[in-house]
Amino acid sequence: MKDKPIHINSRSLRLLQEGDEKAFEYIFHHYYNQIYTFVLNTLFDKTFAEDITQSVFISLWEKREIIDPEAGIAPLLYTIARNHVYRQTEQLLLKYKYLQYQQENAQEITDIESDVNSRFLENILWEFIEKLPSDRRRIFLLSRKENLSNKEIASRLQISEKTVETQIRRSLIFLREKMKDYLSVLLF
Repeated sequence: MKDKPIHINSRSLRLLQEGDEKAFEYIFHHYYNQIYTFVLNTLFDKTFAEDITQSVFISLWEKREIIDPEAGIAPLLYTIARNHVYRQTEQLLLKYKYLQYQQENAQEITDIESDVNSRFLENILWEFIEKLPSDRRRIFLLSRKENLSNKEIASRLQISEKTVETQIRRSLIFLREKMKDYLSVLLF
């Protein structure tokens, strides 16, 4: 069932203009559902629609002295409602943009921290690699830096593949042991 437009006579509007609370209540009860429906159909949010509808009638009360009793009240109520909807939409957009900005900057800060941590770990790792015995360090770097297979390293250095495997395993054990304290601090 559709709400029928209600005619509020100029006498009721004059009484409202003079601050008559009964006239205000009468207008409120007759127009509340229409304004609420208008706002709800615009914003699609019941909470916002209720809040804005209340604000519309608060604004009506505050602006009652400038009401033109001959012009009718409906156009004024819809204009106030539309302006409140615009303001609410603008606030929501600003909030959304602010949250987006925060997320982008948070990611940027996280990326910077991650980059700093990576560089720090890399520098520490290189310090420990430098502490490896020279032959072990050479085998480890051929494996990890030049991506050579154990067979290629053995061929290049004229040693057995088993020696290459052993030296790489010992390098990893040494580096893991040395790096564990640094990793636990950075991960927590």
